[in-house]
Amino acid sequence: MSGPARRRHAACIMVIAMAAIDSLLNLMVAQRADALIIVDGEAPVLERKGERVPLSMPSLDRELVSVFIDEVVPADRQRELANGGAIETSYVAADSRTFRARVEIGGGRRGRLRIALRTGGGKAKSSGARGGAGGGRAASVAPRPPAPPRPAPAAVSPAPAAVAAPPRVAPAPTAATTVTPALLPVDGGTYRITDGPLHQLLGRAIVEGASDVIISAGLEARMRIGGKLVEVDGAVFEVDELAELLGSALTEPKRQRFAAAGSIDLPVEVELDGRLHRLRGNAFRQHRGLALNLRPIRDMAPTLRQLNLPEDLTKLVEYRHGLVLVCGPTGAGKSTTLCALVEHLNRTRACHVITLEDPIEHVYTPQRALIHQREIGVQVGSFEDGLRAALRESPDVILVGEMRDHATVAAALTAAETGHLVLSTLHSADAVMAIDRMIDVFPAEQQRQVRVQLADVLRAVVTQVLLPSRRPPRRVPAIERMHLSAAIAHSIRDERTHQLRSQIQTGRAEGMSTLEQSLAGLVRAGLLDADIARATARSPELLDGLMRR
Repeated sequence: MSGPARRRHAACIMVIAMAAIDSLLNLMVAQRADALIIVDGEAPVLERKGERVPLSMPSLDRELVSVFIDEVVPADRQRELANGGAIETSYVAADSRTFRARVEIGGGRRGRLRIALRTGGGKAKSSGARGGAGGGRAASVAPRPPAPPRPAPAAVSPAPAAVAAPPRVAPAPTAATTVTPALLPVDGGTYRITDGPLHQLLGRAIVEGASDVIISAGLEARMRIGGKLVEVDGAVFEVDELAELLGSALTEPKRQRFAAAGSIDLPVEVELDGRLHRLRGNAFRQHRGLALNLRPIRDMAPTLRQLNLPEDLTKLVEYRHGLVLVCGPTGAGKSTTLCALVEHLNRTRACHVITLEDPIEHVYTPQRALIHQREIGVQVGSFEDGLRAALRESPDVILVGEMRDHATVAAALTAAETGHLVLSTLHSADAVMAIDRMIDVFPAEQQRQVRVQLADVLRAVVTQVLLPSRRPPRRVPAIERMHLSAAIAHSIRDERTHQLRSQIQTGRAEGMSTLEQSLAGLVRAGLLDADIARATARSPELLDGLMRR
């Protein structure tokens, strides 16, 4: 690396360190901890009343901790650490709060680095210009060598040939067996459908307002309209047609991923009357061969009013930090609700939003907000990698498309703890199940700590379900809202989540509402049939009482 490039790299690392150490100190103050302990090769630890609580975040590498030391130790005192040892000093954070600091460097080139920061520090010395501004890292601190690149995944043998398809349930149109649909790769990992029966089928689905198109090899395609599956006469795609479609479209890495995992996401575009329409696609193997699901995505980001959702849900994105979850079953509109909330931010607040999506659905045009969208498998490897990187990218809001595993949940909690607003979705039937699922992904010995974290960072859980409507729009959402209160925080912390449902019922003054209250409102508005509402309610008796009011 050249001299100017090295200096630019050092400056970037310094800016990252300043933001990161101040975020950790903010967390220490928010958690009412007595000290923050940073050691290279370990995750940061909070000390509170003699108890050590490791933060659920990755361990800090040596280079970053050494830059923390440059930031904490005044330039005129860094020589004292040249050969190892310990010094005490003061550190002034960006918000002018002062902390007492003890910095230790073990002897030798690879001596251990340790920083302990405590509240109640005195005034920093006037000569104590920060090391980052003054001049370099302590001589004994050796930067960590760069990690070797990850090896490419081993090639996976293609899946065995599919079993021959059974006889069709309906005759296919003449064109269906003579024209092969085309998927052409375009920018950003998206594929464009330009011609053929699939183009015609998707055009019909978009015109008729279908929410999904499901294609199964050898069977008539189905469209989901108003929540109901409808067969499309004669729209039959054979195994070899779908195989040729995917074989011509997928790059070698995606082909290997499909062979290994059995499914793959495909962002798709189709042009109709001069306009491009986006769809979220997923191809997967099944016992008859191949299948494909395609979901049209709105051209314009919807508003909450257009989604028939309460407009005061915009309060969910007024929090400056913490975790907000939108829950519900597959196809309940969770991603669409988050899309409306992000677009509200886009119109109303000057902030930096980073989205991690699989795949990207709606493409935002930045207005007041600066929005950076990253697609899993295209611009970033995983939700976990994206969250870890986001902590160094100065976001105000981070949208995580889905909480899928232990690593993603842990990284999201860390981001919420360190001063960011995290928005995400979770497949769960209600707030109680959502909280239990997040805790259960951790090993038993970590769950107590996670309960404490969740009780501190959770801000709200909105659970929604889409139901067939009596009039347009063809489907309407019913929602349950839980906002964090002192009682709910205690229930989470003390393993009493079974009490949350009753606390939601009695929390109307704090903005909470039950699913039954939402269902009753939809019935009174003439949008929902009472029988469907009763079948959906957890307590039909409570619903009947609300509908009689």
